[in-house]
Amino acid sequence: MKISTSTGDFSGYASGVCDKVRLFRGSKFKYINLEQTSSDVYFAEGDEYKKYAEELALARDFAGVEYVISHAPCLNAFEELTEEHYARTLRAIARSIEICGILGIRDIVVHASTNPAFSKEDFFRENKRFYSDLFPTMERYGVRVMIENMHDVPFYTFSTGAEMREFLDEVAHPLLGACFDTAHCNLNERARELGQYKNILDIGDKLFGLHISDNLGGTNHHHSWPFAGIINFDEVIQGLIDVGFDGYFNFEASYTLLHSTNPPKYRRPWVRGEETVEAARVLLSATVKLAHLYDTMPCDKREQMTSCAASLEKTVGWLLSEEGIPTMASEAADAI
Repeated sequence: MKISTSTGDFSGYASGVCDKVRLFRGSKFKYINLEQTSSDVYFAEGDEYKKYAEELALARDFAGVEYVISHAPCLNAFEELTEEHYARTLRAIARSIEICGILGIRDIVVHASTNPAFSKEDFFRENKRFYSDLFPTMERYGVRVMIENMHDVPFYTFSTGAEMREFLDEVAHPLLGACFDTAHCNLNERARELGQYKNILDIGDKLFGLHISDNLGGTNHHHSWPFAGIINFDEVIQGLIDVGFDGYFNFEASYTLLHSTNPPKYRRPWVRGEETVEAARVLLSATVKLAHLYDTMPCDKREQMTSCAASLEKTVGWLLSEEGIPTMASEAADAI
């Protein structure tokens, strides 16, 4: 399993997707999730989207990376229940799939579409039509489309692995699978109660892709790096092993350090059978304390955080103990 990360990592540093891709030049990341989520080119007349694909290819070559997964524009085909809106949305999504074909990307996330008036039966029926209308483009370019579990919304959408698997079995197309989002699972109450492991197991061999990130659950803090929140990644890894997942371990973690005002929280323990699995403890408490120190110190003192970070790296094993976290925070304060 190889690690990839998303173009959204550079959302705070560049506006266009091509510029974000170029910023990966010289980084350690070589495999990239191309997020096609913010351009109007998909709605433009003519072949503008094909020229955009050429620009994405040039940015990829400049950065020395490989696009291995993608995300279609976040559109809702049933936001307006008119055939005109449906056709316009479908064309835009189909173009993003075609771009994947041009760039050699095998997998793309395409969100299901919904409407406040939809029941579960309506949602399944209309999305079966929606994805079926994409099949000719998928088959022409050999691109697999992935539905995704979503967090709490006021109307029906995919929330759990079981719901996604039920839909995938009903549609039964070999190029249609699922992308599992760990952060969304932790934000959705029903999915969170089932746990990461159970949701992954329920998707089974239709798991084509991942969005890996962490959060505090039940808050607006959405996509942080793993171990910055309360998700138990022992569950995630064991689930991936048990379903035989062989895709990319793809980070969608564009939020960095938590703000210093966030309260310390810890991962929920995962009980598997009679065993409580805790391979690692979250260092969130120390992160919050250090972030607070950084926020409040004079600017000319902030360079000394480098030595604190080095100390943190050297003593990470010790930090996993109960007494390590508060002691390290105290030593960091003394060093500054």
